[in-house]
Amino acid sequence: MLTIKTPLLALVVLATLTACGGSDSAVEPPVAVDFDIEMSDFSMDFDTNQAFALNHRIPVSFTIRGTDASITEITNIPVSFSFVEKNPADPAAPIVCSSNAIDVELPANGEPVVVENEFIWPVSECQLLAEAGREVELQVGFFRDETELKGNVTATLPTLTLREGGTDVEYELSTESSVALLAITEEGESPTPVLSVQSGFVFNGADPYFSKIDASEIPADLQVVDAETGLSIQQELTYGMTEAQLNQLGKLPASVTLTYVLIPESAPGIILPLMIGQENDSTVASFSFSEIQPGIADEVNHDLYLEGADLAAVQDGALANETHFILRGCVVTSFSQNGNDGDQTNDCKDVEINLERESATAVTAASDISFKKNQKRNAGNSRIAIESEMDVDNTLSRNGILSRATGEVALRGNIGKSFDFTIAEAIAEAIVTKDQSSYFHQIKAFNKVVAGDTKESKEHLKLKNEFKQDKSQEVASVGYGFGPVRLGFKISAGGRVGIDVDDDMDLLIDLAECQLLLVSAEAVNTCGYLTRTVAPNFSFTGRIFGGLDLRIVKAGVDANLRFLENKFPLTGVLSFGLTDDDRILVRGDVTLDHTLQTISGKVKLVGTIKVFRFRRSKSVTLVSFSSKPVTQNLLTRSTEGTLELL
Repeated sequence: MLTIKTPLLALVVLATLTACGGSDSAVEPPVAVDFDIEMSDFSMDFDTNQAFALNHRIPVSFTIRGTDASITEITNIPVSFSFVEKNPADPAAPIVCSSNAIDVELPANGEPVVVENEFIWPVSECQLLAEAGREVELQVGFFRDETELKGNVTATLPTLTLREGGTDVEYELSTESSVALLAITEEGESPTPVLSVQSGFVFNGADPYFSKIDASEIPADLQVVDAETGLSIQQELTYGMTEAQLNQLGKLPASVTLTYVLIPESAPGIILPLMIGQENDSTVASFSFSEIQPGIADEVNHDLYLEGADLAAVQDGALANETHFILRGCVVTSFSQNGNDGDQTNDCKDVEINLERESATAVTAASDISFKKNQKRNAGNSRIAIESEMDVDNTLSRNGILSRATGEVALRGNIGKSFDFTIAEAIAEAIVTKDQSSYFHQIKAFNKVVAGDTKESKEHLKLKNEFKQDKSQEVASVGYGFGPVRLGFKISAGGRVGIDVDDDMDLLIDLAECQLLLVSAEAVNTCGYLTRTVAPNFSFTGRIFGGLDLRIVKAGVDANLRFLENKFPLTGVLSFGLTDDDRILVRGDVTLDHTLQTISGKVKLVGTIKVFRFRRSKSVTLVSFSSKPVTQNLLTRSTEGTLELL
């Protein structure tokens, strides 16, 4: 058995001697050792035959389990990674540079936990080793409550050769759905995006623990002077740099440009440029940036549109029958990138897309006529994201009139552990049939009903209600491995949920009134109408806060975020009539507006570690994302007169 406290070279020698022992009875069997933690199946997505660049991130995966039977509850273990000089010039004092710690939640029953898609870095402390092109061995440590645990690593940990590296922009691309929609847009409606995507950019070549800190980003509990150094944490977090040097942290050598295209799988030589939506309903061909938070994927959300001849080609032109496309996002730099082997291929990312085309509403011969719209948004990243969905359905059928508007907002992510929480839900429904009218509306905040009403009647129904309520709640407790300890912090959401309803519905049996309602000279003796304005709306902000003040570590995080502002007022006038020969006549006009701003903000953890190989002041950006507000007219639909249903 191998302990993590044994120098790695000695472990290799010990393993070799044991393996070569043969059947010689003089060779003593290894002594059994009790371990607290066991790591296996370690893998690194990198060819270790190549030199690895300093301050470039390494994707790692591993399996870990707790073996201490005395632990009877879920516990969080910071798993730390360090790079140790191989064959050191001074064997008694090898150069050791610490990377980060990965916070892992372990069950109490020894069940293994698979950790995937996490990252470690050889950071600036490894500069001397990189300059000399030295080999380093990876070392792992396991901690609980400031104490280093006994660990057993059954996997072979790699040896790396370090080198100095320049700047490389690593690109990531994901979509809310693998289905793109080519929606029909009526006059007066805002164009509907073909796709909504998330692009992420990673700044390789910059130390992830160096970023400029404003005083407002430091929790008040950390605004103290350290007795040893005589410096405040804000002073320590200048890293000995000048103001000019601090201002350059996170800055790229020059701007980077991002573009998107669609490529039909059957005709890879055809390139369809996608335009990027802006706040004012305009579009641009590309997105440029010159600053990235180092160490993480800096996220941005984009709505993408096809326009002009490219739109015509997939609507009713040469590509009208093509359904399989490749979405390609590419970043182009005006400076030379100097990343690891293989990194140069990440400047473009492809996603397979199925393109669906919305069918036109039949307005002359149909059993029902519907004006519908569904819109989903997923903004943020794997660490923290806000998901919202709104859906409206206005249907005129042989049974009568249905109008329904629903919306939902959820917070999801994984920082130390996964969380999934529904923040708000709303529904407003009205139905008119030849027998009765009814309405129902309800709004929930944090899974609790905060308002609602329902009623049905054969008589005239009229509802006018404006509801708003401020609600807040802690939605998750999470953590982050900060050196040898776990920093626990909380996520809370607060804001306003509201719904404005103005419904007027009735059944009529007067010939003159029905003829006037349907603008018809037909003998309409029974009719009904629904006039409504309904506006569900959510507006939530978030706060991430927490910290610790121990003998060896002082750290904290306190950040305010915009989670969501979502309003979708629906207005409509819908009516139906039954003639004396049982034919159904309908008439309707519907308008749906939409204002949306999804998650945006940065979350920075700051702190100072005074012991072990982690000793330094650090600023770690945990999350960075942004999105622009969008105001759209999603529906402006009409039957354009009175129609007969079949």
